[in-house]
Amino acid sequence: MTDTGQLTFTTLGGETVTVKKRGKHYIQPRGYFQPPGTGPGGETCGSCEHITRSRHFAKCELSRGRWTRSRGTDILVKAPACRRWEAASE
Repeated sequence: MTDTGQLTFTTLGGETVTVKKRGKHYIQPRGYFQPPGTGPGGETCGSCEHITRSRHFAKCELSRGRWTRSRGTDILVKAPACRRWEAASE
């Protein structure tokens, strides 16, 4: 059997679901203030005024109250912008 990079399983409702395999230590970023993709088209979290970057992480300033010291409150810089997106001042 070859590894295809996907997992296929059947839910309790009888549906067959296929999902992409992730790394053993993958944590899905959940630090977004609003759902990604609800903002202006063509913009990303990386071009927003509210992004905070360090060498190791990117987080949204609007959700600062929920920050932890884990990857779970990070955001992806290339994620589509949310509805609270504002142009970065330079």
